[in-house]
Amino acid sequence: MEDALHHFHTFKDIFLVGRAGKKGKAKANALRSELMKKRKVDKETNAGTLTLSKKWRKMNAWRDYINHKIDVSKVLNADFNFPKIHLMSNWVEQLRRHGAFQHYSAERHEPAHKPNLKDGWNTSNHNLNYLPEVITFQHRILSFEIRELTLQVLAQRSEDSAAACTVLPCSPDPTAPLGSN
Repeated sequence: MEDALHHFHTFKDIFLVGRAGKKGKAKANALRSELMKKRKVDKETNAGTLTLSKKWRKMNAWRDYINHKIDVSKVLNADFNFPKIHLMSNWVEQLRRHGAFQHYSAERHEPAHKPNLKDGWNTSNHNLNYLPEVITFQHRILSFEIRELTLQVLAQRSEDSAAACTVLPCSPDPTAPLGSN
């Protein structure tokens, strides 16, 4: 596992092009605009001196150059601030210390998030003031769950009292003393 993690961290930079944030993308777009202006100036200065095939080669060279510079800019302005990647770096030590994790997932929030928010959102009117509707929906669901648990407890109590009546004689009148029936 340590070797695999080391191998991953060695080559993870390949993913940095796609990890540029808003600021990185804005810098890359500004660089693209600047390079496109330079390309336009170059095109205008060499307009009458180049043959058609040389113009195509030069245009393709500019395109490749601009794309390369944009990719480099995105890599330089990207980061690997992933909580899950940091979590992976702790796995080896955690496995040594505690043994294998059973049913371990970094996605713990998703099962709690779905019934609490997503189901409430789906039953709401999807307007800007959706929060009271989501809370009301969740309150109804919890109320039904509490009612179901209460009914289960009452059913268990009645079963227990019925079992007690088979052991001890029960009178039809609960206020009557035992043995008076």
